[in-house]
Amino acid sequence: MQLQQKKTNNDSSLPVPTSIQLETPMKAFKKLYLIFILIGGIALAFGGPVGILFGIVIGWAAAYLTLQGISGFKLMKLNFKDYPLPHPVTDAQLYEHLSSLTLHPDFNLEQGVWGTRLIFKNMTAHKIQIDQKKQTYSIISKLTKKNLVKRRHNPGVTEYSFAFTAVPIIKQLVDEASASLSESISSSAKASN
Repeated sequence: MQLQQKKTNNDSSLPVPTSIQLETPMKAFKKLYLIFILIGGIALAFGGPVGILFGIVIGWAAAYLTLQGISGFKLMKLNFKDYPLPHPVTDAQLYEHLSSLTLHPDFNLEQGVWGTRLIFKNMTAHKIQIDQKKQTYSIISKLTKKNLVKRRHNPGVTEYSFAFTAVPIIKQLVDEASASLSESISSSAKASN
């Protein structure tokens, strides 16, 4: 997350956050399209031009499904990863401390019966799931419902790209909120003694 300096009339500079650039972790796998299309075209070349065309379509479909499967598997690994919680915190406390932090404009903070979640670029919802027994938390990412319909092409790759970019930032925010909570508890404990 980089900050730009914006000059105003009175010569003071205000930091203006730039938009967070998406990382493309699945870029290396895009070669699967070329490989599968070539294999499909060559495999069905005995059928003449129609066979080659049919093989190309089958190769493209196989590459598309393979890419969705790989990104889905990587997203599941990212979603089910447990991060240690430095200090015990509840959903309400986490929401309170996250709302006191200055969030990047690409993030919106929400709280409901599901707990605390951050919306990244109005595209993906990242729910923070706290496990009190293990003192860990997980960040569960998924496309928002409207984008699940609007972005039908490569939904798995899109969802994984957004999650891959947002999860480290959200992890840092949760760690900062938990640390500020532990500092406030320790300072109130010292004041009571």
